[in-house]
Amino acid sequence: MDLIEFYDKIEEHPDLCGKVACVEIGEDEDAIDCMAIDHIPSNTTVTIPIDAIESASWENVRDVLTGEKDPIQLYHWTRVVGYYSRVDNWNKSKIGELKDRHKGSYSIE
Repeated sequence: MDLIEFYDKIEEHPDLCGKVACVEIGEDEDAIDCMAIDHIPSNTTVTIPIDAIESASWENVRDVLTGEKDPIQLYHWTRVVGYYSRVDNWNKSKIGELKDRHKGSYSIE
C-alpha cells in the first residue's frame, strides 16, 4: 500500500483519526523507519514499520491497528561464516555487504 493511501485511510477511519507521528529508528536522521498511530478508543499507540505498511493490504494493517488481529513481527536472519545472526542489529557497512551479496553478481573481473 502506498503511504499517501495509508494516510488517507487513517484520516477516514473514526477510531484512527489521532495523530500520525514519524519515528526515526535507523542511523540516518532523515530516514523514517516506522509510523506511530494512536488508537483513540483503547488509548494505545501502535508502531508499524514503513516496509510493513507498503507490503500489506489496508485490511491487515487496519485490523492490527484496531486490535482485531495480533501483529506478527518477523526478523531477518542470515547465515554468515557458519552461524545465524539477526540482521536488525548490524551496522551500515554490514547491511551494505548483505545487500551486495543478494544481488547475485559473483563474477570475478
